[in-house]
Amino acid sequence: MKRFLILTAFVAMFGSISCSKTPVEGLDDTQEETVPEVTEQKADGKLQLSPKSSEMAAMGNSFAFIFLDKVNAAKEGSFVISPLSMQFLLGMILNGAQGDTAAEICNVLGYGAGEIEAVNEFSLSMLKQLPKLDELTKLTIANAVAVNQRYQVKDSFKSSLSKSYEAEIFNLDFGDSQGTSKIINKWCADHTEGLIPEVLTADNVMPEMFFFLMNALYFKSPWCYKFKPEDTEPEQFTDSNGNVSTVQMMKMNKELPFYCKNEIFSSVCLPYGNGTYKMYLFLPEEGMDLPGVIKSLGTKGLESLHYSRARVDLWLPRFETESKIDMNDLLIAMGMPTAFSNSANLEGMSDVYGTLKLDFIKQMATITVDEEGSEAAAVSVGGVLITSLPPSVSFHANRPFLYLITEASTSAVLFAGKYSGE
Repeated sequence: MKRFLILTAFVAMFGSISCSKTPVEGLDDTQEETVPEVTEQKADGKLQLSPKSSEMAAMGNSFAFIFLDKVNAAKEGSFVISPLSMQFLLGMILNGAQGDTAAEICNVLGYGAGEIEAVNEFSLSMLKQLPKLDELTKLTIANAVAVNQRYQVKDSFKSSLSKSYEAEIFNLDFGDSQGTSKIINKWCADHTEGLIPEVLTADNVMPEMFFFLMNALYFKSPWCYKFKPEDTEPEQFTDSNGNVSTVQMMKMNKELPFYCKNEIFSSVCLPYGNGTYKMYLFLPEEGMDLPGVIKSLGTKGLESLHYSRARVDLWLPRFETESKIDMNDLLIAMGMPTAFSNSANLEGMSDVYGTLKLDFIKQMATITVDEEGSEAAAVSVGGVLITSLPPSVSFHANRPFLYLITEASTSAVLFAGKYSGE
């Protein structure tokens, strides 16, 4: 079996199914008697987006495939990422960016320059609605900003993040690097059901760090119809370099409503829960590879695929994957170098003396896929650094000096004098 690509996607953007049970023609009593019936979900099972937010959703899907392509080119072997988590993190950063810095972030996300309010509206809609679409699926999204207590964040920036991202904002003593990293890591663990227990070490917490922004995403859902554990058995798996290993292969052979095949790949789509969320599986055809699959999906989009009902002999590995990816170089290559440079304009975040810039962005993610369903989590974190701190100087009035008392608007001198020590 060849290397394959998995996408867990938000079906509300592409149409939806429900998992009501219906008989399948041609099956006898000893075979699987039901498959999901393809029906239209009720309105309350879909995202309710404004026209502008719908545009943002489409742009976000384009970002997802560009992001996936860059990570795939940089990483050998298995990996898992969360484009949505990265969108939330970059959206928060965008609220404090100005000028070319903001324009580049918008371009990377696929949004138009100057559309921060539209980005915020879309983010809030996703944040509030996604967890409520399927009562069989547990989905949580959380945002936070851990601020160095030595510095002040602009009220306008705090207001935007609190309102549009429901971000927790808390001040910490960055002089206590161990204590601060412990608090931040606990926040991440708490919001990923313990799947992401550590995102920072004490070495990441320095006095010149301004703050850390974080997004945490957690997903757990059962298959709409499950694999039978007794059907799982060892099978060979051949990687992209031709190396053969043995994996635990889950199996089912039944009529499925979502199968697609073209000259580039074959694909099966497996719904979770009530059908709001799906896992798309893409297997390259002979002579094709995963970069070609990603390019095709990025160009045409998932909505262009035509799935139909077919009896499928499906083999899918039972697997767990964890990834920790430093995103600086990837995001710079995608088109936002200024935010990481000394030319960054993040003045919307604070009036702190000196220049703010992104020190790092990284993402930790994990996924488990088994006979029951899938569980996944991701944390995206960005560290903002003060590149020039106020100079350390001495002013010791231990010799004669002058003093003035003035009025601010006119500089009128009310009093003036000299102190000579007597």
